[in-house]
Amino acid sequence: MEPLYIRPVIALNDFLPVFLAGGLVITFGAFYAVVVTLVKMQKLKKIYMFLAYFFWGLQVYSIYFLGLKIHSQPFTMKAMIIAMVAYLMVPHIYYLIISKSEERYKN
Repeated sequence: MEPLYIRPVIALNDFLPVFLAGGLVITFGAFYAVVVTLVKMQKLKKIYMFLAYFFWGLQVYSIYFLGLKIHSQPFTMKAMIIAMVAYLMVPHIYYLIISKSEERYKN
């Protein structure tokens, strides 16, 4: 019987970079979400939105680095990048829907 998936071996000296990159993906994603939320709630000025995009860029780099270190297949790398583009757009779409629904129910 042929195996369905062959897991590539990750070098022992790559464990720390893989671990840190995975943690940074989560951390930078949280910072992106927090800054976008605070700007959309008008707790921060719109000028700070560049900071959110900076954290998103760091998150994309971290996930790309992680994918390289764990020897991801090309399809998996493309799926991760598509997920990152979706993560960039989802908060904006979410707040657009909320603001449109608030306008609808105010009138």
